[in-house]
Amino acid sequence: MKNKIIPIVFIILFSLILWGSVSLSDYYVETITVPIEIVDLPENYTPSYLSNNEVLLKLKARGWELAKLTLTSNNTFKVSVHHKIGKYKVNLRDELENNIWLSSLVTVLEINPPVISIEIDKTVTKKVRIKPNIKINFAKDYALVSDIIITPAEIEVSGPASILQFINEVETDSVVFNNVSEKIISEVNLKSIEGVTFSVTKCKVEFDVQKIVERAFDDLFVEVRNVPNSKQLILYPPKVSIVLRGGINKLGRLTNDSLKVYVDYWDAVMSEENVIQPKIEIPDYTELLDVKPNKLEFIIKQF
Repeated sequence: MKNKIIPIVFIILFSLILWGSVSLSDYYVETITVPIEIVDLPENYTPSYLSNNEVLLKLKARGWELAKLTLTSNNTFKVSVHHKIGKYKVNLRDELENNIWLSSLVTVLEINPPVISIEIDKTVTKKVRIKPNIKINFAKDYALVSDIIITPAEIEVSGPASILQFINEVETDSVVFNNVSEKIISEVNLKSIEGVTFSVTKCKVEFDVQKIVERAFDDLFVEVRNVPNSKQLILYPPKVSIVLRGGINKLGRLTNDSLKVYVDYWDAVMSEENVIQPKIEIPDYTELLDVKPNKLEFIIKQF
């Protein structure tokens, strides 16, 4: 039985090969789409406009030739600009000689579009900032306690001058961070711009998220500023207490010396009620909830 199977398989395979060989020797018509590649550019110049990025070719050839073309995925339709600059039109049938992959054994029946418009512009390079395009959905009772840091903050972009004159920043891809409850360090792709190349294609996004709590700071001394040498501004009381809201780690590192509470002598002079409201400087990403007392009585003494 085994001795019979081998000849049968051989006969079937030979028949298939013979059938394929006969079939592929016939002429067929095939339509393929390939990207357009601009060649023979002047030095330091680049395409700023191309009416079509792809060309559709209707081809006639023997099956073997068409099979080779369709199985080769890296073919491009080369269009020569002959080192010219400016804007002009090109008849794509005139560019067939630049595409040696379309051999003499292949007949090009149709090219669509038959004509394309091209503009060749000077290549320039400049630095632009990166703009994060991110959304943060925080876990319950958590919030942002730092700036969103982008590394690098700027990149070099290169491309046609007519395009780059309108580009002052590049965005990251749109990214959503969900249920965030800790510090995030993530690599994010930059959103590409047609006709423009970037010195890097990714950046690092970093920001800190902490649980939000409240903390009281008592007996903060109120500084008196801008008092003339012949004057003295006396406050009653000379200290205040405040309540801040912010990240648990951020508030935990603060001391009374981290906070600035002060009044300005000239605000006291302008007061009609003999009371003055203290000004309070607090760290970024914290919120002032309460000040006690929120108004201070004062006396101005003269020497």
